[in-house]
Amino acid sequence: MGLALRDDRYHTYADYLAWPEDRRYELIDGAAYLMAPVPTLEHQDVVGEIYFQIRQALEGKSCRAFVAPVDVRLPKADEADD
Repeated sequence: MGLALRDDRYHTYADYLAWPEDRRYELIDGAAYLMAPVPTLEHQDVVGEIYFQIRQALEGKSCRAFVAPVDVRLPKADEADD
């Protein structure tokens, strides 16, 4: 799997919400990264093992692990939610 493609524009969270759902992007510090569409089987094995270990470590805790991609927003303390 190659590196994710990136453009040179600055994007906001509002931009991210408007992007088509049939393509996977990550938005990191305003930079949009187009993600590879299909991970390899080796990648899936590694992800599965990491998930398994994290899930075991979180047993009985108030948080949980996810395998599939989920949106996570980590704004800076003074950053608007847009």
